[in-house]
Amino acid sequence: MTGLDIMRAACADPFAAARAARASGQRVIAYAGTSVPVELIRASGAFALQLGGDPAHPTPLSDTYLDDEFDGEIRSLFDQIGSGACNVADTVIIPRASNGLLYLYYSLLELRRLEPQLAFPEPILFDVLNTPNWETGQYVLDRCRALHATLGGSIQSLRDAVAISNQVRQALQLLNQRRREGALRGSSWWTALRASRVMAPGDWLAAAAAQAHETAPPKRLMLKGYGQDTPALYLMAEELGANVVADDCIGGERTVAVLVDEDAEPLAALADHYQRHVPTIRSYPQSSEDAAWLALLGASATQGVVFYHEEFDDTFGWDYPGQKAQLAVPQTLLSRQSYRAPDRAAQRAALADLIGRIEA
Repeated sequence: MTGLDIMRAACADPFAAARAARASGQRVIAYAGTSVPVELIRASGAFALQLGGDPAHPTPLSDTYLDDEFDGEIRSLFDQIGSGACNVADTVIIPRASNGLLYLYYSLLELRRLEPQLAFPEPILFDVLNTPNWETGQYVLDRCRALHATLGGSIQSLRDAVAISNQVRQALQLLNQRRREGALRGSSWWTALRASRVMAPGDWLAAAAAQAHETAPPKRLMLKGYGQDTPALYLMAEELGANVVADDCIGGERTVAVLVDEDAEPLAALADHYQRHVPTIRSYPQSSEDAAWLALLGASATQGVVFYHEEFDDTFGWDYPGQKAQLAVPQTLLSRQSYRAPDRAAQRAALADLIGRIEA
């Protein structure tokens, strides 16, 4: 198998490595989102498993207990956790990085009360905040210390976990640079990023090192807005002659753009990193967020932007008009997209129209 084959297999069965770890006697701790310090999990000796949304997963629990306005990823996570599909893990850490994730935590607590016969991982809330000020930083540091005390692990194991996690970030940065250079397809980048969050770091690093250079389509797109839980949109763009060379979304490339400071005290370094360098929908100020994505637009030499709006995403719709107004390249808006059953024919038509407006 090639490196990409290994990573595709990990994405197809995201619990496989966690099952193997558990079978070997290793504890498994799951987490949601990208704002949980994965280093704290690894420092405790546990296998870290990021839970991702799965549009194919049925949602009977969400249909019963959650309001309609919860977005697709939150509904998927609620059902995956509550149904026991994630029971390879003993614990699931949920960050307070958005209202949706906070409601997911509270909804799981309520589900445990209403359905005590259901067995699922114990939810833990990691109360991370993203306002860029000193007081917030001290609070996040306190929360990191509390989570470290709960999970266990020495300071040296924490330093080791920071180092291996930084190696993964650096390898992803190199793969992303190849994507920029036209030597890696956007769908392969999506696969590498997702696989890095469900595989053991050493195994993933070996697969990434074996990733061959690819020939990517010539036209260059940015995908902005709601994050994609499948590579379908990336693959569709490639079939139409374009490559997604940049993605500005909560779980995208900006989550690995900055390394954790290995020279600083590790808990302080992690608090600073997850407060200030991991984008969330609650990142402030908005001017800094706008500057970041416009810088990404220029650095990636993007020729067209695909704005993606999930039907129950109540944040992006407010940002889109101002973001569109700052563009000097063609764009298209995929509005009110169904999470579980998007209209792929309509998406294809919109992408084809955008790609057709990009000069060769």
